[in-house]
Amino acid sequence: MRKIDELGVFWVEDHEDDELQGRLLFDPEEDGITLSLIGTFNSVPPNENGELIRILGWIGKDKVTLERCFSGGTFHRSPGVPESNYRANALLLGHHVSEPSPEFQSASVSLSNLDNWIGRNAITQESTSSDEDEKTRYDFTYRLKSLDGEVCRFSRGEIALRFAWNTNSDEFHSVTLKQWPVLKITYDERRTLDEIQKDIGLLESFLTLCAGAPTSIDRLLLRRPDIRVTMLSGEEGPAEQEIEFFAQPLRYSDPLDRKPIQRHRMLLTYDEIGGISTVANWLDIAPRFHSALNSLMSVWRAKQMFAENRFLNVTFAAEAFHRITQGGSYMDDGEFKALLQSYIDSTPEEHHPWLLGRISYGNDLPLVKRLRQLAGRSAPATRGLIKNKGQWAGLLSRVRNELTHMGEVARSFGGAELAFLTESVISVVRVCMLLECGVESEILRAKADSYAIIWYKPRLERALEVVRRDFS
Repeated sequence: MRKIDELGVFWVEDHEDDELQGRLLFDPEEDGITLSLIGTFNSVPPNENGELIRILGWIGKDKVTLERCFSGGTFHRSPGVPESNYRANALLLGHHVSEPSPEFQSASVSLSNLDNWIGRNAITQESTSSDEDEKTRYDFTYRLKSLDGEVCRFSRGEIALRFAWNTNSDEFHSVTLKQWPVLKITYDERRTLDEIQKDIGLLESFLTLCAGAPTSIDRLLLRRPDIRVTMLSGEEGPAEQEIEFFAQPLRYSDPLDRKPIQRHRMLLTYDEIGGISTVANWLDIAPRFHSALNSLMSVWRAKQMFAENRFLNVTFAAEAFHRITQGGSYMDDGEFKALLQSYIDSTPEEHHPWLLGRISYGNDLPLVKRLRQLAGRSAPATRGLIKNKGQWAGLLSRVRNELTHMGEVARSFGGAELAFLTESVISVVRVCMLLECGVESEILRAKADSYAIIWYKPRLERALEVVRRDFS
């Protein structure tokens, strides 16, 4: 996302006559969206009670909507006019929102790592050389060819892969050619901004699972048919107005500072997953296990996290994903209900709430069985990494229990051991999630010896051995 540092005029929604001048700042690597105003709004009381408001305005020729703003404090300088500060949860550039909850019908997103994942280049170079008058002459030709996109339906609309491009040059010194891929979701009907953000988050998560590295939004453009560009004459133009969305990302780095993820280090590229149809499947299927997915993504998106928390997050993700997609119980439900009723009948009535709280979920599969079944499902890709899935599941289950059910003397585990145990759970769960959205098992089987799967294999073996000795 690009930075913003602009002066403008701003007012609280429905109070256009109460206008203040100020400075709007956004830096995706810093403190989010801030608005510093000269003076205070007369139309609303000081926003010190946590009330969220909407602020509209202009910066240059662009309309601005600041969503869910809260006060950052008012400062009185002596001498001088007071200054008021606001922070916003989201910024929409190009439109003044009027409805209580913003709605749009399409979203186009550019993501980091998307270009390497797609792996299609529209720029070609040709060079020739010749000797003239004892001097070598070089001729270079660069071509930018528009690439064909792809589109596929999903349950709420369509998802498309498009390619954007631009050129820039001066007369004497340089020429710049750029092309980049964009994923565009077009909905059958308007969707709220919250719904759209969830779908964009799913695309981020899917790319992260495939590439094995965190991704982030570089640009997000929103559109809808009834919001159109305004011509110089003031009349409405034929094209839909681009509305750029900004929000503070959890983890972001400037594109110039990034190290691109090489394709041979990715688990699966775009073509290997089956193209845009698999992305469409993901948008339909992934919401079912979004809690598990979000917990798994937290270890990639957080800037820092303790080794214990990383391990607990991914084991929770594994347990939740298995519970949602495979279910499973220790005994038949009817048999368990009969057994539970016999316990209740044998227990004084005043202890029934306690008993039900303790054992009403006792028929759920334990973590060790869930991990073993997930390792079995991911075996086409992870069999060589996990090896004995029973021992692996048993050790990881015991570590999780030690970390969550600590007594007076808590057992501790080394950070290196926890790190590689965590990586093994990530490998298993990410493969299972990809299988769930329709990636072919044979494609994943071919990845069993790839860098993305086995880069830490010797260190995982040592970690399992250390933990095994610690428990013996």
